Amino acid sequence: MANAGESAEQVNVRSKWEHEALNFTPWLAKNLGVLGEAVGLTLEPVQQEQQVGSFSLDILARETNEDVMVAIENQLEWTDHSHLGQLLTYAAGCNARIAIWVADEFQYEHAEALHQLNQWAGTNIRFYGVKIDVIRATDNAPLEERLHTVVSPNGWDKTLTLPQPPPPPPHIQQFRYFFQPLIDKLLGKDFADKCVQCYSYQDRIFPSRTDPRVGYAAGLYEKGVWVSLDIRMEDNALTKAMFDKLEADREQIERSVDAGPNPDWRWQRFDRYAFSTIDIWKDGSIDDPPDKLEETRAWMLDMLPKFKEVFEPRLQKILN
Repeated sequence: MANAGESAEQVNVRSKWEHEALNFTPWLAKNLGVLGEAVGLTLEPVQQEQQVGSFSLDILARETNEDVMVAIENQLEWTDHSHLGQLLTYAAGCNARIAIWVADEFQYEHAEALHQLNQWAGTNIRFYGVKIDVIRATDNAPLEERLHTVVSPNGWDKTLTLPQPPPPPPHIQQFRYFFQPLIDKLLGKDFADKCVQCYSYQDRIFPSRTDPRVGYAAGLYEKGVWVSLDIRMEDNALTKAMFDKLEADREQIERSVDAGPNPDWRWQRFDRYAFSTIDIWKDGSIDDPPDKLEETRAWMLDMLPKFKEVFEPRLQKILN
């Protein structure tokens, strides 16, 4: 953990970890000693993406001095109600005696909730809130992480909590403006009933009406833009089995999706994670000029229904 001087500059956490699930969670799992040092625990990894029913906990760990399970949920954004509920669900499902929530910023009400849970639970389970910062000591220095304990069984540092979130930063607003016309055109029709973030503010997913554990997603990352079938069932084995059944029909699927000349298909099983994806990628960025962004949105609006038309009957057959 960095020990920054007065000249240190705090930067956006996604400057160090672009993707929460693919970058930050694996880093945290490999650096549980850093997290343990911040909260005064001795942690060792048990399982990344631990299945809890139809959901998955980011990291299941063990506190070695006490030999108890530790549920760790992380997010590279402001704390929200969804992740608080996830932390409680995963802690119960894993019979954890310690629950740790790592986030970019803690809203006052969520820190207060963790503090109150510690008061109610006594010694049955302990809750920790940990704030993650990324700093650059000098202009040319590498990015370094800093962890701060916001809430612990010993108390609550109110100086590290914010009473209410500020307006979204401009870069997050860019994505909201981009996705809203897409959502408006696809929701409430034959396509989907709702739309939520898939992995981060850079993407959106429309859960399938056949099974909400499968969804049709679209996103804009630094390396390109994509549409995807996202599969995350109640256990990793089922997720991989569904992916394998679809991949066995890969040639026919790719022929059936009218994706234009030379589509960049990516069949990503992700053996280490509790999800798998089938994607088509193309060049693009949120920083493209307006006419190029409109082309990207039109491409997504064209491809997402095509994905559903081809995949939905196959999903129904597999799930039945």
